[in-house]
Amino acid sequence: MDAVSWIKKGPVLAVLGAFLLAWAFVFFFFDPMLKAGLIAGGQAAAGAKVEIGSLRSKWLKGTLEITDIAVANREEPMENVIELARAGFTLDTSALVRGKGVVREAALEGMRFGTPRRSSGALGRQPPPSKLSQAISRQIAPAKSAAIEVKSNAAGEVDAAKLQGLKKFDEAKAKTAEIEQRWKSKGDEAKAIEKEAREIADQMKALGGGGDPLRKIQAATDAQKRLKALIARVDEQRAQAQKDVAEAQALVKEAAELRKKDLNGLLAAAGLPTLDSQDLAKRLLGAQTAAKLTTALKWLKYAKERAAARKAAAPPPAVRRAGVDVEFPREHSYPQYLLEGAKLSGTLDGVMGGSLDLKGLLSGVTSNPKLYGKPATLTLAGKSFSGPSVALSGRLDQQKDPVGMTLDFSGDGFSLAGTALGDGEVGGSLSAGTAKLRGTIASAGEEWKGEVFVEASGVRIEPKVALPGIAGPLVSDALKELTGFHVRIAISGTEDDLKLGFTSNIGEAVAAAMRKAVAGQIEAQKKVLEQKLASLYGGKDKDAKASADALTGKLLGPLDAQKAALDKQLKDAVSKAIGGGQPLRLDKLFKR
Repeated sequence: MDAVSWIKKGPVLAVLGAFLLAWAFVFFFFDPMLKAGLIAGGQAAAGAKVEIGSLRSKWLKGTLEITDIAVANREEPMENVIELARAGFTLDTSALVRGKGVVREAALEGMRFGTPRRSSGALGRQPPPSKLSQAISRQIAPAKSAAIEVKSNAAGEVDAAKLQGLKKFDEAKAKTAEIEQRWKSKGDEAKAIEKEAREIADQMKALGGGGDPLRKIQAATDAQKRLKALIARVDEQRAQAQKDVAEAQALVKEAAELRKKDLNGLLAAAGLPTLDSQDLAKRLLGAQTAAKLTTALKWLKYAKERAAARKAAAPPPAVRRAGVDVEFPREHSYPQYLLEGAKLSGTLDGVMGGSLDLKGLLSGVTSNPKLYGKPATLTLAGKSFSGPSVALSGRLDQQKDPVGMTLDFSGDGFSLAGTALGDGEVGGSLSAGTAKLRGTIASAGEEWKGEVFVEASGVRIEPKVALPGIAGPLVSDALKELTGFHVRIAISGTEDDLKLGFTSNIGEAVAAAMRKAVAGQIEAQKKVLEQKLASLYGGKDKDAKASADALTGKLLGPLDAQKAALDKQLKDAVSKAIGGGQPLRLDKLFKR
C-alpha cells in the first residue's frame, strides 16, 4: 500500500487552492488596495494631492516598503510640503498573525521640504477654508493695499455711522453704566456682612471682664470662623468687581484701537498712506507668514484630532461576568496598531543652503492610546559642520482629557535666498540672508498658545517698488539698505476666537522712507481728518475712559474698606475676648 494513500486528496487540494487564492489576492490586489487607501487617507488629511511611487509588502518577513512619497501643499499647490524617498517598516510577525499591526522599527529616508512640483497639487474639489486658516489670514495676511497717490482734495466727508470706534465707545459707556447699576442692587449683601460683623463685635464686647476663660476662648474661636466666612464673601465680591472693571476697561481700550483704525481707514479710503509700520510689515511678510503658520497649525490640529478620535473609539474594558475567570496571560498585549519606535533619517535640502542630515525617533503612535498608556513623542535633529542646525521635539498626551500636545523647535542657518516679499507695489526678493527660528506651540482641547520668533541677518534685498512720485526711489533705497529684521508671532485663544500678535521691525524702515516722501503733502489733509473725527467723537472717548476708571473706586473702594475692617476685627478677636488685649493667663485655665 502507498504510504500516503490514506490521505484524502480532496481536502488537501481544497487547502492548497485556498492558499493559492490567498497568495494571489495578496500578490495582485493587496498592495494596490493598500496604496489606494494610503493615498485617499493622506489626501483627506492634507487637503491636497498625495502621490506614492510604489508600495511592496512582504508579510512572511513582516516588512512594508513605500517609495517616492510626495505630499502637496494645499496653500501653495505648486510645491510639496514634504517628500520621502523611502519609508520602510518592520512589523512584529507574531502580532501580525493575531490581526495586529505592531511596527517595531521604521526608517523614513530622503526627507525634503518645500520642493517644487511639475503639476498642481490642488484637488479638483477643494474643501472650504477652516476656521483656523480664516483666523490666521484675517489677522496676519495683508489686506488689499491702499492707494499711495496723494490727492489734493483727499479729505472728504466723514460718515459717523461707519466709525467703529465711535460705536465701541458708546458700547463701553453703556457697559459701565450697566455694571454700576448691577452693583447697586448688590448693596443688600454688603449690608448683611456689615450687620453680622457688628453682631460679632457686640458679642465680643459682652465677653469682657471676668468669666470662664474656656468659654471665652470657645466664643473667640467661633467668632473667628464667622469672620473668616465673611472675609471669604467679601473676597468673592472683590473678584467679581475686578472682573467687571477689567471688562469695562478692555472695551475702552478696544474702542481706542478702533478709533486709530478709523483714522487709518479714512486715510486709505482718501488715497493717503497710513504709514503704519506694522501694517507695512504685514504687507511685506504677512502672506508668507500666514501660509506657513496655517500649514503648521493644520497638521498639528490633525494629529491631535486623530489622537482624540482613536481615544474615543477605543473599545471599553471587558465586563467581568459571574463565575470563575480562567486567564491565559500573554507577555505583551498590543493595540490593533502600534508604531513602537520609528527611526527617522533623511536630508533637509535647500532650506539650509545645502544638505543637512537629519536623525530622529517617532514612537507611541497607536490606535488605542488607553491600552498603550504612553504619550506619542517625536524628536528630530541635525547639525552640519558649516554651522546650520535644526532641532524639533513634540509630545502628544493622548491619554489626557482633553488630548494635549506640545511642539518645541529651533533652527539656525535657514537660507532666505529667493524668498519673495510684499506685493507688486511694495516688495522685492531676497538674494541673500539666513534666519534663526525658535518657538513653542501647545494645544489642549480647543485652546492654543505659543510663540514663534524669527531673526533674519545678512539680508540683501532686490526691491520691486511701483510707487508714484518720489516715494518709489526712497522706499527702494530703504529696502536696499536693510540688512536684517525680526518677526514675532504670539498665539492664544480657541479656534473660534484665535488671537495672533504679529510684530516686526521691517515695516519701520519702509514707513520712515514713505513719511519722508509724502509727509509734507498729506500733513494738512491728515489734520483735517483728525479734526473731523474729534468733532464727531465729541469727547466720548474721554467720557467712556473716565467712567470705566471711576468703577475702580466705586466698586473696589467700599469692598477694600470692608475687607480691611474685617481683617482688623479678626486680628483683635482673641485679645478682646480675654480682656482688652491682655495676654492669656494660662494659670487660670487649670485648677490647683
